[in-house]
Amino acid sequence: MQDDLSALSAAEIDALPFGYIALAPDGTIRKYNRYEADLARKNPREVLGQSFFREVAPCTQVQEFEGRFRDFASGALREPSLSFEFEFGFRHGRQHVRIGFVRSPLNNEVIVTVNRVRKLDLALSADLAPDPTRGRLADAAGLPAVVVNEDFWRALDSLWRHAPAERRREALNRLGHGWGTEHAKRVERLIQRRHGVTLREAELQMALECLSGSLGPVGLGRFDVEFHLRSRGLLLIRHHASPMADLFGDREGPVCDLIAGLHAGFLSHLSGRTLAALEVRCGRSPGEECRFLVGTEARLERLLQSHEGSVDSGLLSTARGLPVAEAAP
Repeated sequence: MQDDLSALSAAEIDALPFGYIALAPDGTIRKYNRYEADLARKNPREVLGQSFFREVAPCTQVQEFEGRFRDFASGALREPSLSFEFEFGFRHGRQHVRIGFVRSPLNNEVIVTVNRVRKLDLALSADLAPDPTRGRLADAAGLPAVVVNEDFWRALDSLWRHAPAERRREALNRLGHGWGTEHAKRVERLIQRRHGVTLREAELQMALECLSGSLGPVGLGRFDVEFHLRSRGLLLIRHHASPMADLFGDREGPVCDLIAGLHAGFLSHLSGRTLAALEVRCGRSPGEECRFLVGTEARLERLLQSHEGSVDSGLLSTARGLPVAEAAP
């Protein structure tokens, strides 16, 4: 994390989905990204060179924030990073956040990360309510639900058993895309009912956590999203416990096209754009994650057509978790 955060360019810092502030040991602001500027309603250019604790965020002049920072910056606390929750008292209202301190090798800077905390929690179970008289199930949002098992997935797969592999993969990806879009809308209804906001209105990381948490109860695993490729028009998805990898892992090549489409549907709904997803690594071994890249169709096509030694070829190898020299053709 230390290396990742300190090596980012100005454009990459502004693209981060959380607040990023680089402070000198005395609290002077050296970097201040767009996310934090929007949260605090500040001009990022005007705050550079100012004292974070005295001029920009005076509500942090307390032991639980400034005191911790002084101890961390001076080395009294030797941990490479530190995190805690805090409440900012802005003029436009109070905001509960999660603060992180990370040591940077650049001029003894301390990188301060700021994530908004919003309680958009979902039930940890599917919360299905049976109606024995009618023979139906309803989920927590009050919408009809159907439970399927391994037999269904194998039967669905049999539809494309004799079709060319590319045609089968395209069909499953399209099915997953439609499913992901509708599932995101279902989760959104529940969020609106409980919290009065849509997924697009929620803070991005919180919306993604809600979508990830909604998959476990229906047996589809969970996922994390990494944003370090955002400036290159891509998002990296790490999906854990894909049932498709378990069911069809004995086949060659990617087998989680349905899950790829699911992620494309999720992010298309959140972004309001039509996005596609590509599985770049299939986790067949127990505990191994699947990896997907999400972007526009044109961006993914350009990525696949990259030649060996190009920036995109190295990017694809990195996404697969391989050294650049081992890039797959």
